[in-house]
Amino acid sequence: MANRFFFLCSIATCFIFSQNCAQEEVVSPADSQSQLHAAANYLSNKCGTPIPVPFPIIVEEVQQKNLDLCTIAITKSECPFVSYPFACILIYVDKPLNDIPWYLNFQEIFVKTKL
Repeated sequence: MANRFFFLCSIATCFIFSQNCAQEEVVSPADSQSQLHAAANYLSNKCGTPIPVPFPIIVEEVQQKNLDLCTIAITKSECPFVSYPFACILIYVDKPLNDIPWYLNFQEIFVKTKL
């Protein structure tokens, strides 16, 4: 009986600790490229301008959070669409960006600042 209790406690402990492990989510290069192209295509159609070149090329897995920040910044950009927002530099960073502090203006820093 004691062995079963110990075994069940061990399993429960492993389950609880495995739930607290945060894994960094990454996106494949093909999916990343597709998501970026969709955002760029949206803004290009909205502005009536071609997608700016050079288009960001992704050859390695990208942090999901950084990719999302880039695509959000693209879709929030104003016309004319002639370059990519500063947030898109994050797709080349290996670690996800920490939470953006409340006192930073995302629009001013990551969207309006262009590469």
